[in-house]
Amino acid sequence: MEGISLPAILSLAFGLGLAHALDADHIAAVCGLAGAKPGRRTGLSFCARWAAGHGMTILALGSAAVFLGPALPESLSKTAENLVGPVLIAIGLWVVVDLKRRRVHLHFHRHDDLPNHAHWHAHGKEEKHDKAGSHRHGHGAVMVGMLHGTAGLAPLLALIPLTSQTSPWGVVACLAVFGLGVLVTMLAFGGLIGWVFDRAIRRGETLVNLLRGGVGCFSMGLGLYLLSGVI
Repeated sequence: MEGISLPAILSLAFGLGLAHALDADHIAAVCGLAGAKPGRRTGLSFCARWAAGHGMTILALGSAAVFLGPALPESLSKTAENLVGPVLIAIGLWVVVDLKRRRVHLHFHRHDDLPNHAHWHAHGKEEKHDKAGSHRHGHGAVMVGMLHGTAGLAPLLALIPLTSQTSPWGVVACLAVFGLGVLVTMLAFGGLIGWVFDRAIRRGETLVNLLRGGVGCFSMGLGLYLLSGVI
């Protein structure tokens, strides 16, 4: 592998990060979490939080693999892989239960000469704790990102031999650039999620709830599929 320059390896890591972010289990998780309060800002926020948790974990465990040896991160990666399925099932179940429990719907308002616009409204106790719930879900996005980062570490370790002719800090830079690629894709996807929900909101709460229900079912189905491979 002589002759491969560090800039070329960094470019490869960035490209892998761009593609890695779009894994089906990543998409299912962020869509389920971001749908808690549909909107463009929420989509961007949750995807950014997920990417932050993912990137920090990859950087920390990958650096440990470089300086301490890959055995510990590989074992952690296998354990995390086994947890992804149950977590996706839990997210899907939460989405379905949340739709029923909160009785979320849209209120349309018009102020002065401005066009009609919608506000989310939830009946019952959940309405009083909506802001606190969103904060908790934001932390959940970071934690799920950390789980996915741990689960996806093993394939990334294959890049380490490519940088053996450079200092260990070259590997750390590679991991950081990989995380940057994941962040870029996730921000773009977060914007797409927000755009889709914004369009759906204009067409009424039924479509929004159908979208959320579909996301929940997809998350549960993918989780069961992944779990069947573990079992």
